[in-house]
Amino acid sequence: MPLQSQTWKELSTLLRELSPKRRKFLGFVLVASLFQGIIDILLVGLLSRLVGLLAGAKLDDQIPGIRFFGGGLLDQAGWIVLLLIASFWFASAVRFGVALLEALLTADIWSDLVQKVYNNLLLQNYEFFTQKRTAVLSERFNRILTRVTSTVISPVIAIAGNILSVSALLIGVAIALGGKAISIFLFLLIAYLIASLIITPYLRLFLRQKMRYTRRIRLTFGESLRSIRDIQLYSSHHFFVNRFMRDGTIAKRNDRLANILPNVPKFLIEPAGITVLFAVGLAPALLSGDGDQLRGAMPQLATVLLVLLRISGPLQSMFRSLNRLRGGLPEVKDALELLCMRPGRLALSNPAVPSPDGVMPRRLIELRDVTYSYGLSNSPVLRTIDLSIPVGSRIALVGKTGSGKTTLAHLLLGLYKPESGELLLDGLPVSDEEMPAWQANCAFVPQQIRLLDSSVRENVAFCEDPDQIDDDKVWAALKAAQFADFVADMPYGLFTMCGENGMKLSGGQRQRLSLARAFYRNAKFLVLDEATSALDNKTEHDVMQALELVGRRCTMVVIAHRLSTVKKCDRIYEIADGGIQASGDFKTLSAMSSSFREMAMLDES
Repeated sequence: MPLQSQTWKELSTLLRELSPKRRKFLGFVLVASLFQGIIDILLVGLLSRLVGLLAGAKLDDQIPGIRFFGGGLLDQAGWIVLLLIASFWFASAVRFGVALLEALLTADIWSDLVQKVYNNLLLQNYEFFTQKRTAVLSERFNRILTRVTSTVISPVIAIAGNILSVSALLIGVAIALGGKAISIFLFLLIAYLIASLIITPYLRLFLRQKMRYTRRIRLTFGESLRSIRDIQLYSSHHFFVNRFMRDGTIAKRNDRLANILPNVPKFLIEPAGITVLFAVGLAPALLSGDGDQLRGAMPQLATVLLVLLRISGPLQSMFRSLNRLRGGLPEVKDALELLCMRPGRLALSNPAVPSPDGVMPRRLIELRDVTYSYGLSNSPVLRTIDLSIPVGSRIALVGKTGSGKTTLAHLLLGLYKPESGELLLDGLPVSDEEMPAWQANCAFVPQQIRLLDSSVRENVAFCEDPDQIDDDKVWAALKAAQFADFVADMPYGLFTMCGENGMKLSGGQRQRLSLARAFYRNAKFLVLDEATSALDNKTEHDVMQALELVGRRCTMVVIAHRLSTVKKCDRIYEIADGGIQASGDFKTLSAMSSSFREMAMLDES
C-alpha cells in the first residue's frame, strides 16, 4: 500500500531526526488533542439531552458519565443551557490551547531541522559543493525552509491530533448509541479513504508539474538577470518574458489544482453522509406514521447529526493533511536527503581537533605521489605529483589554463582529497582530525572574489563577531593590500557597505579587499590564485612590495599568468599534462624549458 511503502517511509525518516525533547512535546500535544475529543463528547451529550428534552422524548436520567438535574422542563433546560454555555467556553479554550501548542511544536521542529540541515550542509567536504550546482542546492534548502513545515510537519501533527480527537468522539458515540450510528461514521471514513487513494496520484502529478515549471521560471529569471547586458544589446527581452509567462502559467495552474484537489472529498462525501443519516434515522419513523417513534428518534438523530458536524471539520482536515503529505512527497523527498546528510568533515571547535599552532609544520609542506581526477572522469587532472615546499618560502605555479594549477593549490589546502598519495606536514600525513587545524593556518585569495553583503570592516574580518573585530588590525590589513586610502575616502569608512558580492566595488577593489582579508588572518600558508589579475601595474607593484614585507612570515604559493608576478619567487613549477614538467628559479626555468621561455617572451611583449 502506498501509505506504507512511501509515505510512511518518508515520515519515519523525519521522525527519526527529532530530538527526544521534541518527541516528548509531540506526545503532550497528542494528549491535549485526546482531551479535546473528550470535551466534544460532553458537548454532544448536552446538546442531545437538550434536543430530546425539548422534543418531549422519554429520556433516562443519565447519559453515560453525565447525570442531569431533575425537575421540570424549564429547570432541566435551564441547567443544561448553563452547562452548555460553560462547556462551549471551556471547549473553545481547549481548542485554542491545542492549536497554540501545535503551532509552537511546528515552529520548534522546523527550527531544529533547518539548523541541523544548514550545519550539516556547511560541514560537507569542499568537493561536495564543486560537484553540485549551487542553484540546485539553494532550491533544495529553500524547500526545507518553506515547504517542509506546510507539507510534512503541520500535516503530521494535524493528522495525529485529529485521529485522537475523532476517535474519542466516536468511542463515546458507540457507547451511547450503538452500532447504527457507528456504521454511518464508518461509511464516511471509508469514503474519505477511497477518495484519498483516488486523488493522490493526480495530486502528485500536479505537484511534480508545479515543481518542474517553478524550477524553470526561477532558472529563466536568474539567467535573464545574469545576461542583462546581452539582453539589452540584442533587444531580446521578449524571449525571456514569453518563456517566463508560458512556464509561469503552467506552474500556477498546477499549483491551484493541487490546492483544490484535497478538498474534493468534502464536496461529495458530506452530502452523501447527510443523505444516509436521514435515510437510516428518520425514514423508518416517517414510513410508519408513528409520532412517538419519530420523537424517540429525534435525540439519536440530533446526536448523530451533531457528531457529524463536530467531526466533519477534523475529518476533512485529517484527510486534507494526509493528501497534502502524500502528494507533497515529490516536493520534499530530495529535501529530506539533505536532512539525512551527516557532516563530511570536523569543525575546528571539535574536541578531537588539535590547535592550529600544534599542526603548523616547522620544515616542509609536501604532496607525495598525489593523483587526482574530478568526479566520474577517467582521466586524472594530476598524476603522481611530488612537491616539497620549505616553510617560509615563496613558490609559483605557472602553466596554461586548465593545466591543474588551482587543483594543485586546493590539494595543498586540503580542500580536495587525492585519489592516491597524501598531504604531509613535516613528513607526517595530515589526518581528518588535523585537517581543520591545518586549514585554520591557511588563506586563499582567488581570482573570482566572493564578498559578503556587509561592511568593509566585516568583510576584512570575515565571519568574526562584529564586537570582537580589531579595527587597528583591519586598517593594517587594508594598508598592506594598498586599499587603506580608498577606504578612508569612502562615505562611512570601514562601515561602508560593499553590496551583494561586492557589487559596489570594482574588480581591482574587490581583489584588494580579498587580499586584506588574508592579511587580517595572519595566515601562515597563503595561496594567491591570479590574485592581482584585476590590478593595474602600479597597484600590482605596490601589493607585491607589501607581500615582500609579509612574505617571509608565511609560506606563499603564487598562481599567475603574468610572469612578472612570479619573478621573485624562490622556485617556479611549470604544470603541464597533469604533472610538473620543470622547476627552478626564473632564470633556470627560462634556460631549461622552451614552453616557459615562450610564456616569458609573450609576457614581455
